Amino acid sequence: MKRYLTYLMLLMAVLACQKNEDIYTPVLTTVQIELGTAEAVSKSNSPLEPDVENLIHDVWVIQFSERGVLYTGVDKFYRTEGQDGAKLVTLEAQVMSGKSTICLLANLNKANSPEKFFDTAALKASLPDNLPQFKNTLLDMTEFLHFVNTNTVPGAIPMFGYWEGTIEADSPAMENKCLNVTMGRMLSRINLTLVNKSGSQLTNLRFKNAASKAYYFPQITDVVLPEEAYCSKDMALDYKLSLPNGHSGSIYFYWAPNLCNSADKATEITITTEDGSTYSCLLTNGHVSEENPDYNLYHNCNYTVTVTLE
Repeated sequence: MKRYLTYLMLLMAVLACQKNEDIYTPVLTTVQIELGTAEAVSKSNSPLEPDVENLIHDVWVIQFSERGVLYTGVDKFYRTEGQDGAKLVTLEAQVMSGKSTICLLANLNKANSPEKFFDTAALKASLPDNLPQFKNTLLDMTEFLHFVNTNTVPGAIPMFGYWEGTIEADSPAMENKCLNVTMGRMLSRINLTLVNKSGSQLTNLRFKNAASKAYYFPQITDVVLPEEAYCSKDMALDYKLSLPNGHSGSIYFYWAPNLCNSADKATEITITTEDGSTYSCLLTNGHVSEENPDYNLYHNCNYTVTVTLE
């Protein structure tokens, strides 16, 4: 009996040693992160303005473990040098070693005016503690979109990017721990040209089903926005016009990507004239004459829409 007990104790000791050897303990390590801005997919003749819309002012670094669990205490905030931001940012960040997903958010701390568009403390407190939930989390940009759509002062466009891989803890060379991340704008830009042949002055433009909340992670297939993602504030949906008959003019708007897959939630613009006439059209990701129009408006895209009122 004692002999069997000895064998059992030895077996348990061997198993315990094997289990401990399989446990990997991540350690805090320093990496370089190089951030660049993605080229916008253009659906228009006018590119995005790189001197305004490519600038990175500040960055959050948020890390999830291999199992998708948020590492405690590793969400860092970095501000680029200078007040005007930079097109390319290289920063040193402390992260946990091992296999993980590192998410980067840009331009949430930038102050475009005395107004505060993002309550960064509340945003950080509301971040899910796991990656699957984070991939389904929306950023509310209602106040920010109202500002950039009604002011000539350029706004710092919210951006998102991520990196997946393994970071070695014992790598002595910094270049072996350099992470390259491409940041994409979390918005769609609508370049709207109005040609007024209505016989009356254009006085008002209103959006319907304009999205004001965007997923941090871009989602472009088999996803439909929840009702809460659409803007409900009149101040952000209504815009005054003053375009006489016989004239044309251009104006641009930013909105969050509208993932709808059907006409009933497609973004719609309605234009009103001084004599009370109204004109409406749906925005599509392609030509309106297509048999099955794509009503989705995607992130980091630049659209041109020409509306002729006759």
